[in-house]
Amino acid sequence: MAKEKTRFYLIRHGQTDWNQEGRYQGWTDIPLSEEGKRQAAALGERFRRLPLDALYVSPLKRAQQTAMPISEITGVPIRTEEHFKEINFGSWEGHTIAELEEKFPNEYRSFYLDPFSSVFPGEGSFQAAAKRAVEGFRELLEKHKGKTIAVVSHGGLLRVMLVSLLEMDTSFYRKTWMSNTSITTVDVLPDGKIMLFGLNDKAHLDALYHKER
Repeated sequence: MAKEKTRFYLIRHGQTDWNQEGRYQGWTDIPLSEEGKRQAAALGERFRRLPLDALYVSPLKRAQQTAMPISEITGVPIRTEEHFKEINFGSWEGHTIAELEEKFPNEYRSFYLDPFSSVFPGEGSFQAAAKRAVEGFRELLEKHKGKTIAVVSHGGLLRVMLVSLLEMDTSFYRKTWMSNTSITTVDVLPDGKIMLFGLNDKAHLDALYHKER
């Protein structure tokens, strides 16, 4: 057994046009916007100073494009991992909240008020999404004990996974946020205890935008 902690950097992809427009993306394969590419480049520079042993990435373009600068700078190859694909929202994808409230008023209101108790198109439930994400997390933990792993994924899936991993009240999902290209740090201690050491760290973006003032 590894005597060292295992560190996970959980990273949300960079900005897309649909992020800007407030549209549900899910499995729809939207690429990064020009701003998202700038954010990804800043994220990559951040990893010049961070140790990294493995890099796992959702198969969707926005996550793959976000991971590329990290791989180029660190020399760590990208490994595509289906477990970390975004939550599938089926027929809701491509719609804004206002459009969903108009087209599916009862279903969407129920989901918005209590997402963990609601059924929705596509994947069907947060529990199903959390199950596959946690399975992926634990597979990587077993494979890379004592190492440092980056996972480039999606805000919705990562937040749902955190609720499950940390055994938090489900209200945590609505009480936190992950900005585009932010880093959330989770350590697994040698005794198996899972600790949240940083949430929504976007210092690389703060530095990027500060230079432009």
